[in-house]
Formats: sequence, structure tokens, C-alpha cells
Amino acid sequence: MKQKVIVQIMLGTSLVLGVFPPLLMFLITNRKKGDIFYRETSRKALNFHLTIFPFFLVRYFLPNEYRDFIYVVLAVELLFILNAMFRIGLNRPYTYPIAIPYIKEKKEKVESKIENF
Repeated sequence: MKQKVIVQIMLGTSLVLGVFPPLLMFLITNRKKGDIFYRETSRKALNFHLTIFPFFLVRYFLPNEYRDFIYVVLAVELLFILNAMFRIGLNRPYTYPIAIPYIKEKKEKVESKIENF
């Protein structure tokens, strides 16, 4: 229960702070072997944020007529993160459909990982 709440707080703050909360959680939990749930959820969120980050940069190079396109990106980000938060709360597996796996999953397989996802 505590793990779910901490991860949901991380995801909620990533809506405002972007890539920094998942990056911080990933760097902290990547060193510890017992925190597979934290590491995997932060890895997925970090990959998602790294995937959508270029869209925010592209917005500055678009003509003024197309600058509103960033609101579409923000809406998609909000929907995907809220979906992840709800599915974590319900103990259901989830994915970010458009996330490019920049950071690969570690090869260690643990039973608790399957139970938590």
C-alpha cells in the first residue's frame, strides 16, 4: 500500500515537474536490489517523459498558428499518467503506449514483480 501511494505521488508530481520526479526515483532505486516495484514504475515513467520531451522543444520552432499543439501533448500526458496512477491503485498492469524504451528493463525476474504489476 505504501509503495503504491509513493509511486502515485511521484507520477502526480511529474505532471508539474516533468521528468525530474521519475528520474530522481529511478536514480535512487536503481542502486537497491529490493526496490523492483519502484525501479520499474519510475523506469516506465521516465521513458514516457523522455519520449514526449521533444514535443515540448518542437513547439518553440513552430509558427505561431501551431503553438497550441502543445495543449494536445499536455492532454495526452495527463491521460496516460492518470491511467497509470489508477491502474497502479487497482494492482493492474499498465503501459505507456507511446513510450520509447530508452532505459531497458533489467534482466532479473522476481516473483514480487509479477504480483505488483
